[in-house]
Amino acid sequence: MRGVNMFDFKKGEIKRNLLGGLEVALFMPVARKRFGNSYEEALRSFVIPILLFPLTLLAVYFYPHEGLTNDSSHTIALLYSLRLTATWALFLIPVYWIVKEVDRKQHFYQFVVAMNWLSVPATLVFLPVAWMLFSGGHTLQEMYPIIVFLTVYTYSFMAFMATYVLRIPWELAGFVTMISMCVNDSTLDILHWVGAIL
Repeated sequence: MRGVNMFDFKKGEIKRNLLGGLEVALFMPVARKRFGNSYEEALRSFVIPILLFPLTLLAVYFYPHEGLTNDSSHTIALLYSLRLTATWALFLIPVYWIVKEVDRKQHFYQFVVAMNWLSVPATLVFLPVAWMLFSGGHTLQEMYPIIVFLTVYTYSFMAFMATYVLRIPWELAGFVTMISMCVNDSTLDILHWVGAIL
């Protein structure tokens, strides 16, 4: 494996990718020109969801699942870290196979970059909901319809991104997004199951 400094972002790379993420969230096709398409940039892009990961842990600590309430904070952090890694593998492996089969393999690294940078707008749209929950102004039940709407919205712009970055039909992009949904739900179910056993 080639050595890549994970924090050695090139000049303009962060700004370019942040702009691309915003454009995807606004469903602008020009966004695909923003994301790099190299192995090095794809590898560096994993830094973004890793840096945002503590926000996930914060949400879990405030609203733990019943099966995880008795676990230590270290155990919860480890379980969610393993889930994050498993989610990447279980999602990217079938996507790589799909793009190879439809002869779009040359865009795979760009897809990885876009996917990781999309965690920024996806996180931003959920921050107001998290604030309203953590401040105690609203209950989870009250916010649930908004959470469902925002979840649908984030999966929608992910499908949009897959369509334009991978240059595939929207039906296939929808299928790629369905894979992501299934992987996210399945790994979360497995995590809760493991947490209940520990």
